[in-house]
Amino acid sequence: MTTPGNPFSDERLQSPQQPGSANPLPRIAVLAAHGAAIGAGLKYGYEFGAQISGPVLGIVLAINSALFCTIVVGMALGLLQRMLNRRFASPKPPGT
Repeated sequence: MTTPGNPFSDERLQSPQQPGSANPLPRIAVLAAHGAAIGAGLKYGYEFGAQISGPVLGIVLAINSALFCTIVVGMALGLLQRMLNRRFASPKPPGT
């Protein structure tokens, strides 16, 4: 069970077409951004680690880089979602 303010809930990834969702970012765009981040992290992390010390460090740095890239993309998407929610939010009547 998730609480409404839980940052780890799946509610923030719902697309606008689903009932009760106020998220302006489509789920496929979120998944595509995370997938691209994982791919870039794996590729460039492995190349860097293999260049420094060989394939073992390349694998370790690839996993580390993929994790870091997903964290950064998640933060950027959260910021974008908050900006879009503020922009498209309905104005509140005075006194509420």
